[in-house]
Amino acid sequence: MPQKYLILDTESVFDPYLREAYNCIEPDCEKARIGCRSLVGIAMWTVEIDALGRVATGDINSWTLKDCDNEASLLERAFTFMRQHSDHVVVTYGGLATDCQVLQLAAISADMELPRQLAETQGPRWRDLRQIDLGLALKGSGKTWNHLSEVLLRMGVPVGLLFGKADPEIRPDRIAWERMREHCEADVLFTAMALVAWLRLQGTPLLRISGAHLALLESFLRARPGSIRAPMLRRLADELRESLIASLDHAA
Repeated sequence: MPQKYLILDTESVFDPYLREAYNCIEPDCEKARIGCRSLVGIAMWTVEIDALGRVATGDINSWTLKDCDNEASLLERAFTFMRQHSDHVVVTYGGLATDCQVLQLAAISADMELPRQLAETQGPRWRDLRQIDLGLALKGSGKTWNHLSEVLLRMGVPVGLLFGKADPEIRPDRIAWERMREHCEADVLFTAMALVAWLRLQGTPLLRISGAHLALLESFLRARPGSIRAPMLRRLADELRESLIASLDHAA
């Protein structure tokens, strides 16, 4: 049976009302809390890896607040998709600290039940097989958290592809909706690339990082040929293909 994963990324902003209200309660708190964030975008991508290390992907799905009447409507669409893929393990990078918390708090406001992958478990969170936080998995028991960009650089992703990743310029009063959607969808690609690398570290039989990355890149490019990152993604895919062909020729 193939291993099934649901790659998840969210975008959120500090809600002006929540931020001001919390500041009234805690005026000495200089930094806004994560509970003051509201959802503006969600992206998900299904990825399956079989016993031979072959990668298969589904459609890239994304929703923005512009597409919906309100945050509750945005959340409902995402939760419906998650329930349709209840047998998939949710994968995030740093999601336990950010994405999942924002989703849960939004669900409180919307009076919604969480999908299975986000509901509370009886055992330790790090052993919960419904959800993988790659940031936490790579950190392990150490003190150092690796940024996803650092991991991507170690995997050979060009710097040019990562410009703007740390700050997509999403502000409550200024959101370029299509640019934000592209940013969110690119993050699910990057998280999927980190996933296959992590699975390779864990000893997944026959899975190889370069080949899996090539499959992910080609699938993403077929789905989003007009993406602003498409030219650089195309170049990276071509370089991986040439490297794989050279390796096979050398082995022969």
